[in-house]
Amino acid sequence: MELRQIQYFIQLYKDLNITKASKNLYISQQGLSKSVSRLEEELGFSLFDRRTSGVVPTKEADALFSHFNKISNSYHELLLAIDNIRQNRVLKIAAYHGFALSCSKDLLSGYRTFYPQSKIRYQEKNNSDIPSQLFYQQADIAFMRAPIPAALSSLHLFHKEPVHLVMDRRNPLASRPAIHLHDLHNQKLLLLDNMEDFNTTILKQTSKKGIACQVHDTADMNEFLHILHGSSLIGFVSRRMYQYHNFQEIAFVPFASSEYEQYPELMMETHLVIPADITPDEAAQQFIDYIIQRTLLNH
Repeated sequence: MELRQIQYFIQLYKDLNITKASKNLYISQQGLSKSVSRLEEELGFSLFDRRTSGVVPTKEADALFSHFNKISNSYHELLLAIDNIRQNRVLKIAAYHGFALSCSKDLLSGYRTFYPQSKIRYQEKNNSDIPSQLFYQQADIAFMRAPIPAALSSLHLFHKEPVHLVMDRRNPLASRPAIHLHDLHNQKLLLLDNMEDFNTTILKQTSKKGIACQVHDTADMNEFLHILHGSSLIGFVSRRMYQYHNFQEIAFVPFASSEYEQYPELMMETHLVIPADITPDEAAQQFIDYIIQRTLLNH
């Protein structure tokens, strides 16, 4: 029996739905089903009755839930205690790719200035990988783009910004003050690979509205603007992510205000998150307080 199986069981027990639980765990439905089935084989009895509307915990699952929950919480507490005992606590901070570029340059250096005795390790990952980084102690705290899965707790809304379209200045759409979704009809798109979750959301919306737009390719942050330059391609981007980039031949155009109102997902939210039901230790709480204070000062 593995800790991961126990954590998967706990999430499915809470959600009562494989689709919902798999989304909250950021794994495939097939992977979740296999893990639970293997756990049932090891235990020798069923934990859930499968039905078309979802799953129903068996009486055996009810009896085990509190015990499994204690094991999961105890494991997290044990790892935190080990870190503190080492007297060399390194606060592990994760964020999605491009986060540091979207912030003020002194966000992390300012923390080190205020708390010179504190040690931090910062790393950027795909936004979809943030939950697993937290669940398996690769990170203590993280900056994640919404939506935030139920298995995580949002401690603070760090910033919220409207997504912009980006294109070569010679593109006819570049001269417009704002763009509507229907303007994307028959346009070719270049997608930023570190915004995969957002790209999926907006493509679903255009499909629902019958807007035919073609995904030409994807690109990383370093090559994204260079590919757009001189082409007819259009992309979606966080304007803050390129706030320090001086590229005169590129235009950033917002959506019309009515589009942001109708489609809240066009507003990109960044949250400071930790695993749900986990209490931050002293080092993590110190960083949380610093971030909240910085946000208040900047408004």
